[in-house]
Amino acid sequence: MRGLPSAAALDRELVARKGFAEFVRRAWPQVEPSALVWGRHLDAVCEHLEAVLRDEITDLVINEPPGCSKSLIVSTLFAAYTWIHHPSWRWIAASYAIDVAHRDARRHRELVASDWWAARWPELGIPSGGADSKSVGYFFNTAGGSRYTTTVGGSVTGHHGDGHLIDDPHDPHGVASTAELERTLAWHRETMPTRFRNPQRPRRILVMQRLHDRDLTAEMVREGATVLCLPMRFESKHPLRWARDWRTEEGQLLVPERYPAAALATLETRLGPRATAAQLQQRPAPAEGAIFRGEWLTRRWVELPAGCTWGLSVDATFKDGSGSDYVVIQCWGSKGADHYLVDQARGRWDFVETVRQLKAMVTRYPRALLKLIEDKANGPAILATLRAEREMAGLVEVNPGANGKVARAHSVEPLFASGNVYLPDPVLARYDDGRRGAPWVAEYVHELTTFPAAAHDDQVDATTQYLNHVALQGGALLEAAMAAFKKGSR
Repeated sequence: MRGLPSAAALDRELVARKGFAEFVRRAWPQVEPSALVWGRHLDAVCEHLEAVLRDEITDLVINEPPGCSKSLIVSTLFAAYTWIHHPSWRWIAASYAIDVAHRDARRHRELVASDWWAARWPELGIPSGGADSKSVGYFFNTAGGSRYTTTVGGSVTGHHGDGHLIDDPHDPHGVASTAELERTLAWHRETMPTRFRNPQRPRRILVMQRLHDRDLTAEMVREGATVLCLPMRFESKHPLRWARDWRTEEGQLLVPERYPAAALATLETRLGPRATAAQLQQRPAPAEGAIFRGEWLTRRWVELPAGCTWGLSVDATFKDGSGSDYVVIQCWGSKGADHYLVDQARGRWDFVETVRQLKAMVTRYPRALLKLIEDKANGPAILATLRAEREMAGLVEVNPGANGKVARAHSVEPLFASGNVYLPDPVLARYDDGRRGAPWVAEYVHELTTFPAAAHDDQVDATTQYLNHVALQGGALLEAAMAAFKKGSR
C-alpha cells in the first residue's frame, strides 16, 4: 500500500519519538534470540540511561539481580543507541573477565554492522575492510565513534572516552580477597579518572550485583553517584532503596513474569542465604546476617552482673596511618555461660598509640587480668614491649591458626544464637566511671551482620578471639591469666 512507511522508517520514527525503551524493544531480536520479557524494572533502567545521555546524570550505578538483561541492555544496546544521537562518542568498556567484556562488545559491533541497522540509520555503520574490520576489542564507526574494551585493572594507556561502561567489575570467586578488592578500587581511583576526552563531563555507568560491603558500588555511592537499586524481593528498609520503586509490599517480586514465586524460591534455595543476599537482594550479606544474625545481637545490658571474670582482647594492625585497618581493644566480662561485651576502643593507630590505648584500657578495667593479643601484625611487637616494661600482667599471645576468620566466626556462632552474648545498651549502659551509653554499638552490629563481606573485620576478630579462648575453653580464662602472670614474673 502506497503512503505507508516501511518497517525501517517506522522503527526510526518511533525510536526518535519514544526514546531508548522503544529502541530496546525493536533492536532486541537482532542481538538475542530469546523473547524479550518486559517489566517495570526495564522502564526504570531505560529512564536512567536516557538521563545519562542528556547529561542529567553523570555517574550512574545500576544494581540488579542476574537474569534481568542488564548487561545486554546497558553494555550492548545503550552503547549502540548513543551513537544515534552522538555518532562520534567513544566508549571505554570493562569487565572483570575479558571474555565477558568481548561478548558484549561483539554484540554491539554486530548490531551496528547489521543490515537491520543499515536500513534504519544508513548514515552510520561500521567501516568494512581493513585489518581491524572484525576487531571486537577496539572498533570504530563511520563517524569516528569507537568502543575500546578491556578488563578491570587492564591497560587503557592512550585511550580516552566520552563515557565509561563498567559491567561486573568484581570476580565473584575472588571478591572476598582484600587484594582483589584493592586492585579494582585502585584502578577506579588512580587509572580511570584521567581517561575522559572531556574532563568536564566524565560520564560513568556501573552495572553490577553487590558482592562485598566495600565493592565498587560502595565506592561510587561514597563519591555521590545516582543509584538505581532493584532487589529481587522488595525491601522497604533496603540501604540503597530507590525512592521511586513501584512496589509497596515487603517481598514483592521484581520480575514475576520471568521469576515467579515458585521459580524464585527454588533459585534462593540453590544459592543459599549469602549468595541470595548478594546476587538477588543487592546486599553484601543477608539482612539478618551472613553468620551473625541481627536478631542474635539484640540482647543488651544496662548494669553488669556481679561476679564476672574479666579480660581484654586486642586486634592489632599491620600498618600505620589513616589508610590502614583499625585497631580494636575490647573489654569483656564472663559469668557462667554468658559473655558481656563491656567496652571497646577502636581507631587507626600506629604502634605507639596502640600501646597507649591498651594501657588506658587496662587502667580503666584493672579487673581484666587476661590480655589476649593475636600473634600477627603489630601484636608480637606489642607483647615484646609490654613484657620488657614488666608493668602489665596477664599478656597472652594468641595463634590464630590456619582455619581463617570465617571458621573462627562459625565456631562461636552458637553462643550468639543461644543468647549467651550481651552488648551494652547504646544509651542506658552504666559504667563505673560515670559514663552512660555505648554509641559504637551500631557500627559493631553492622560489621558483624555483614561479615565476611564487611568493609572491615577488626571488631569481629577481637570478638571471636575472646570467645574462642574463653567460652570455648571452659575455665581457661583464669588459668591462662595466672600462667601468663607467673611467666611474666620470672
